[in-house]
Order: sequence, then C-alpha cells, then structure tokens
Amino acid sequence: MNELISDASGSPRWFERVDVKGLGNDVRRAIIERVKSKLGFGKTLEALGIARGSLHNYLNGLRKVPDNVVYKALQYLEERKFNEMVQGVERLRAVGIIRGDGSIDYSLILQFVALASRDEYLKQAVLRFAVENFREDLRKMLGLSLAHITLKWDPGFEEFLKEGRRGGEWLIPRR
Repeated sequence: MNELISDASGSPRWFERVDVKGLGNDVRRAIIERVKSKLGFGKTLEALGIARGSLHNYLNGLRKVPDNVVYKALQYLEERKFNEMVQGVERLRAVGIIRGDGSIDYSLILQFVALASRDEYLKQAVLRFAVENFREDLRKMLGLSLAHITLKWDPGFEEFLKEGRRGGEWLIPRR
C-alpha cells in the first residue's frame, strides 16, 4: 500500500482529511516556516519541490503558498502541531465543517452532537456551553419563563418560617 495514502492500519493519514483551501495566508506561511525549522532550508526545498526564490517569497508573504505546497508541507508536521497553529473558524474550514462558500455542513455537526450523547465529558462541555450562551432560549424551549412570576414577602409567611407547625397544622399565610 502506498505510504503517502494511508498508515499501517489502512486509514487515511491526518493531513489527508485537511481541506487546505480553508487555510488563510498567515497559517500557510506558519506551516511552511514550521517545516523549514524542522527540516532546514535545503531539505524543505527538496521536500516541497520548490525553488529557493519561491520559498523566500512564501515565507515573506510576497506570494500566497499554493494548496499543493501546503499539502506537501503538512506531511512533515505532526497533527498536534497543526492543531496548535490552526484555531477557530479556520480550523473548522480545514476539517470541512465550514465549506468554502461559508455554509455549514450540518450533517457533520449532527454527527458531533450524536457523539456528544455517547461521551459524558463532551456532553457536559456542550451542555455548559449551551447554558452559558443560550440560557434564555433554553428557558423558552423548556417553558421555564420566570418573567411573569412575582415573589412577595408576606408577614404571615415570615411567621410560618419562624414557627413552623402549630397544633399539627401548618400555618398558612393570610391575605
């Protein structure tokens, strides 16, 4: 089996799942820089199949790093390093959750939610995020609107709290 296509288990390597079209210029340069730091200038030229002037132009932002060069460079990075460099929306584009036209791949999001239902840590993280960011929406969905409830402190209630039961009967606040 071709080593560039898959690993020993036959599954695609991590970089094959990356949509390099979703990566911005700064990340592209950072990837090339990281590969150059790892391999050295000469070995990077050889590994990426580019000319010295091209590498110089890419690193200095004079030219956009082409998709095929980024793809080749990813093969020399660890997935962990890639994940450190690519964050936020750009990472969502790179893994295909946000398409090139800016639309969202809802099937992938729904697969994520299904995974969250089977993983307790992920479920708690999603719930915490939902509560922090969608509190009012959740209340409305659950029919828990507290906007129409008025609480009043009544002297009879205060007496009830102080004395509790009297003669086997609970004190009931009077109006």
